[in-house]
Amino acid sequence: MARKSDNKKLIYDENIMRIGLVLYKKSEITIEILYHLMKTKRIDSFSAIIVSSKMKDLGKFLKKEKRSTDLLIELDPVNNIYGMFCQETQVDGGFYFMRRLQHHPDLGRHNLYAAIIGVESTHYPYKDLLFIILDTYIKLINSDTDDTVLFKTVK
Repeated sequence: MARKSDNKKLIYDENIMRIGLVLYKKSEITIEILYHLMKTKRIDSFSAIIVSSKMKDLGKFLKKEKRSTDLLIELDPVNNIYGMFCQETQVDGGFYFMRRLQHHPDLGRHNLYAAIIGVESTHYPYKDLLFIILDTYIKLINSDTDDTVLFKTVK
């Protein structure tokens, strides 16, 4: 049974449109490269994550905590919204990474919100994948629940 919030129409307000523009601009080639790595069997999967928090210096914090194979991009540094592409990471790996960060002492009393998409195939055109990522973030921030992490896998 779908939650009540699953039936709501997604709203692409000005802030979301700006995030979408930056996500598209900074992620198009990244996704093409990751898709190529998957098609040539160099990697099996990756996760795309949009993460936000009121924490000061969230970008520096994420840069320090991520792996060298993860790509961090600024989506909206004023509102502390960042994107990450994590190679060889299925959705559960992205989920546990975000949960670990949520309990990190440097985060303090600030909540960390994360929309995680595990990508296990190249069936979706990159434009569709970008909207799946953005839509998942919109659902997270507009959720009627106290959830701070929303995740899904695309196969």
